[in-house]
Amino acid sequence: MRKWKQIGAFTLAAVMTFSGPASTVWAGSPEFSRTAEEWAKLRDNVMEYDELAGLIREYNVTVQKNQLDISDKKKDDKVTRDQYAQYYRDAAFDARSNASGDDPVSDAQAQVAAAQAEEAADKVTEDITVHQLTYDQQEAGLVASAQSSMISYFQQNLELESAKDSLEYMEAQYQAILVKQSAGMATLSDVLAAKEGVQSTQASIEKLTGSIEETRQKLLVMLGWKYSDTPEIRDIPAVDFEHIAAMNPETDKDAALEKNYTFNINKRRLANAVAELTKETLKRTVSSNEQNIKSEIVKNYQAVLQAKASYEQAKGEFELESKNMETAERKQQIGTLSRLDYMKQKNIFNTKDNAMKKGSAYIISGGPDL
Repeated sequence: MRKWKQIGAFTLAAVMTFSGPASTVWAGSPEFSRTAEEWAKLRDNVMEYDELAGLIREYNVTVQKNQLDISDKKKDDKVTRDQYAQYYRDAAFDARSNASGDDPVSDAQAQVAAAQAEEAADKVTEDITVHQLTYDQQEAGLVASAQSSMISYFQQNLELESAKDSLEYMEAQYQAILVKQSAGMATLSDVLAAKEGVQSTQASIEKLTGSIEETRQKLLVMLGWKYSDTPEIRDIPAVDFEHIAAMNPETDKDAALEKNYTFNINKRRLANAVAELTKETLKRTVSSNEQNIKSEIVKNYQAVLQAKASYEQAKGEFELESKNMETAERKQQIGTLSRLDYMKQKNIFNTKDNAMKKGSAYIISGGPDL
C-alpha cells in the first residue's frame, strides 16, 4: 500500500527535485480538503476510473509543480494584469536609466529596449486567473489522458484475451491438420498455412503483452505510483445510457462554453486587454472559439450515437452467439460435437463478447469531451 502525507510547499519542492523513482509521492492538497473516506480511496493500492481526476490532482508531478508556480506568483505580486504590466514598465525604466549619453549606439539600444518593454506592457493580457485557468486546462488534459489510457488498457486486455482464445483454437486446428496429413488427407501447404496462423497469433500476443505493460506503466507514473508498482486496476464502469438519452447538443452548448478552458482563457485575456489591436484580435479569437466549440459538440454527439448503435449491434450478435454456445455445450455433453468444432464455436462466442465490451469502452471514451 502507498504511504502518503501532506507537507508544506517548500518541502514538496525539495522532494520533487531530489526524489528518485522509489521515493514516496506526496499529496498536493491539505488534509482538510477531502473527507477521510475520500483520502482512503485515493491512498489505497487500487486504481479505479472514477478516482482518476483525484489521483491526478493530488499526485501528478506536473500538477504539483503548477500549484507551486501559482503560489510563487502570488508571493511575487503577479496577480493582476497591472502588476504583470508593471514588470515591463520597470524594465523600460531600467533600460532608459542605462542611457548615459556617453555612447550614442548604446543609448539608442537602450531606448529601443525601453520602447519594446513599454509596448509589451500595453499588450499584456495575463493575470493570475489566466495562469490558473491554463494550469486547470493542463490538469484536465492529464485527466483525459489517464481516462483514455485506462480505457485503452481495458481494450488491450480484451484483445489479448481474444488472441489467446484464437491461439488455442489455431493450435487445435494445426494438430488436426497434422493428423490429416499423416492420413494423406492434407497437403504440406495446408500444414504450413496452419503453422503460420499459430505463429502469427503468438507474435500478436507478445506485441499486445508489451503494449499492455507500456500502458500500465504510463498510468502508474501519471497517477503517483512507481512504474514497477502493482496496484489492482479495476474494470471501467458500465455505460450510462440514461446520460446518453439526456444529451441534447443544442442545450449542451452553453454548458460546454462555460467549462471550455480555451474559451474562458481568451475571454479573460480580452477583459484584461488594453491595446486596441490586442482587443480586436482577441474578440475574433473568442468568436472563433465559440463557433468551434458548438460545432464540436454536435460532432461528438453524433460520434456517441454511432458508437451506441455499434454497441447495440455487437450486443445483438453476442446474444445470438450465446444461444449458439448453449447449443454447442449441450452437443458436447452428449458427444455429438467434436472438440475442434466446440472450440471454434467458443472462439466465435468470445470474440462477440469482447466486441460488445470494447464497444462499451468506446462509448465511455467519448463521454469526457461532451
